Amino acid sequence: MPNSGRGANNVRYYRASKDLRRLFQVEQKLNPKGWKQSFLESLLVVPKRQYHYPLHLGNEVIMASLAKVIGITNSPPKFIIAVSKAQFVLAKDWTTPSAPLNYITFVKHDYNQSTQKKLTLDWQYWRQPNVRQFALKLYQQIQNTV
Repeated sequence: MPNSGRGANNVRYYRASKDLRRLFQVEQKLNPKGWKQSFLESLLVVPKRQYHYPLHLGNEVIMASLAKVIGITNSPPKFIIAVSKAQFVLAKDWTTPSAPLNYITFVKHDYNQSTQKKLTLDWQYWRQPNVRQFALKLYQQIQNTV
């Protein structure tokens, strides 16, 4: 999570949305040994609190960085805050110095104007070199835990 606000720098567990789970399953078939690593450091939109569809989240979303993919399972997860949203950008796309703006446009297209502004600020936050270096150190620590 970003380093500001409630829950700053905390690790949170989310269940992947149906769209993301399908993508994980396809990637797992295409790349059985390295599929989890291909998603690390992706930016994805997650709710700040638990909700149940079709409840509208409004401003209750944030852009977080994916530190670990635990796996695909049919059993109920243990430490869930909520289900992630479907909008995400792979690390190989957002970490380039000239990342196209169409990525952030895609991520925020489902939200109202104030939420779009918040997601843009989150995007800018994660693209800061010092934030990314800090996050990469955390990812290395998290990879050794469940």
